[in-house]
Amino acid sequence: MDLGEATVTDTDVATDADLLTWCRRRLRAVLPELPSSLDELRRRMEEVRGRRIELTMTDPGRLRLPSGLWGQVRSGAAVHDLVWVDRRTSPFARTVVACHEFGHMICGHEPDPVPAATPEPVGALAADLALDPAHLAAIVGRCGELCAPGSPEWRREREAELTGRLLAQHILGSHGPA
Repeated sequence: MDLGEATVTDTDVATDADLLTWCRRRLRAVLPELPSSLDELRRRMEEVRGRRIELTMTDPGRLRLPSGLWGQVRSGAAVHDLVWVDRRTSPFARTVVACHEFGHMICGHEPDPVPAATPEPVGALAADLALDPAHLAAIVGRCGELCAPGSPEWRREREAELTGRLLAQHILGSHGPA
């Protein structure tokens, strides 16, 4: 399935309820049957995207990173996706964060472009994750940035947030009460 860029435009969505409806439709178009675990989500998205997806949870050390990130790892001509989640969060939060990152893929988003220069600490973490240091630097550079409501960046994050929430509710609800 070609996911393509499917970001919602201003004319498509007037309210959060409209955006949630769009996200629900997009999710069902990409994954007609919702997965019951993160591993199943990863496997199903590998099939949809036609490439390997690595889901990893590690400690970022002293770096100020978001609690999760999604990037593409290039090795020669081969490309695979990497979803990274900070393991210092709770199992519940890790599921929510991972689902947000998969939400970007489901919504047809692409990772941000990478800068030319890479800060030294970022290079060390990038090596641990087998991720392009420039790509990780682009993500770290975004940490703490606020997106203006209604901006393309805001919509992109909101789409991933709502889609990820739908996924997480299903995955966390699939396991019944503890």
